[in-house]
Amino acid sequence: PDGKGYWVVAGDGGVFAFGDATFYGSMGNQDLNNPVIGIAATATGHGYWLVASDGGLFSFGDATFDGSMATTPLTNPVVAITAGAGGKGYRMVATDGGIFSFGAPFYGSLGGTPPPAPITDMVPSVGGGGYYLLDSAGHVYAYGDAAYLGNATP
Repeated sequence: PDGKGYWVVAGDGGVFAFGDATFYGSMGNQDLNNPVIGIAATATGHGYWLVASDGGLFSFGDATFDGSMATTPLTNPVVAITAGAGGKGYRMVATDGGIFSFGAPFYGSLGGTPPPAPITDMVPSVGGGGYYLLDSAGHVYAYGDAAYLGNATP
């Protein structure tokens, strides 16, 4: 939204809108194959994507469906989703650092080179032309225009 509200998603796919965030729908009360693990807002704030740990994708409001990993067996579960810059698609990341891009540019991944600890999150860069991956040990991996500024490890 405009910074005065936000959405929270539960594992069952239920979406909760707070502040000025508008509710556009959810997967609550639906029979899901895997838990929902993340939500990402569209550039307009008038929609969002939900992603499940198997890479299944659900779009609401003005969020467009550009594809998913739901029918592809994954070696590792998906743990985060981010929107592409300017509302162009979305990206998912799995615990092994593999990135799945749908309508958003791909800037690289750890796929094929497992990190020392599982990836737990992905954050878009400030410039929008890249992203950061974070693992559970505090290592930070920067791609695209994301500036590497060090790790959060001791």
